[in-house]
Amino acid sequence: MRKLLRRFYCDDTGVSAIEFALIAAFILVPLVLGATELGYRTWAKHQFENAAQAGMDYGIYKRCNAQGCGFTATDIQNAVHNYSTSFGPNVTVAPASGCNTDYSCFGCPGVSSVTLTTTQTTCADGAISGSYVGLTATYNYTPLFPACGNFLPSGLCSSAPITWTVTAVARVY
Repeated sequence: MRKLLRRFYCDDTGVSAIEFALIAAFILVPLVLGATELGYRTWAKHQFENAAQAGMDYGIYKRCNAQGCGFTATDIQNAVHNYSTSFGPNVTVAPASGCNTDYSCFGCPGVSSVTLTTTQTTCADGAISGSYVGLTATYNYTPLFPACGNFLPSGLCSSAPITWTVTAVARVY
């Protein structure tokens, strides 16, 4: 019996495999978690931006003219929410700041926004004012692995939700 125990005690043929398994756990697990988080965050941001684009596409498709636009605020919000089925109503949609409280407005292009006017007004550059469609979409992204299990500093891997915002304004008429 002693010989058998001594033989197992002195045998070192599997030590390398055990050492590799222990070290790999500390290297591969954070790499897999980080790659998963990065992939999901990239996908989520892409889906969110596409949802905002779907709202703009809907507004542009419905076309505005001198009589007004063929959509309501609910239509724009539904277009965004229907595209972002993964996020559902968690994407907040609001009118762009250049158009006050509506998703469409008439105005002249400015440096950073639309200068509101009435229809068929002459702008400062001599052009006729046009119809604009705009929206601001917001989403609070929560990381899959909050604080990455405290493996990484909080600056790299935050546990707090990250707010993404997209604002788009397009001239349609």
